[in-house]
Amino acid sequence: SSAVSDESSVAVALRVRPLLPKEKLESCNICLTTIPQSNQVILGNDKQFTFDHVFDPVSKQGDIYATTVVPLLDAVFQGYNATAFAYGQTGSGKSYTMGTATCADDADQGIIPRVIHDLFARIERAQHNCQFEVFVS
Repeated sequence: SSAVSDESSVAVALRVRPLLPKEKLESCNICLTTIPQSNQVILGNDKQFTFDHVFDPVSKQGDIYATTVVPLLDAVFQGYNATAFAYGQTGSGKSYTMGTATCADDADQGIIPRVIHDLFARIERAQHNCQFEVFVS
């Protein structure tokens, strides 16, 4: 569905990152249970929360991008403004998800490099029909 046809102009996605190697060595456990098909997480045994999108620790970067950002990019090409941002405590996976961390593998690319690539690819395909100005701040 198009981002502009949704009832709300804000969508909230939650990503549970996998444990880091250091956390595994320290025998840490993930304290959230994800139920992606119902977009819910359970904290501990009884605190249940629902979001617009829920991604479990094995979710792929490309799937997160396709679900959360591609509809925003579609809306931009329909003339709407769009923003995607990451919020969370230090070490929660914001840099990895957004793509500001160094990644050797294309599959690990985050949102920012993917959206920049797709934005300019779409501009290239449509430039014979339209004129574009891109501003970055």
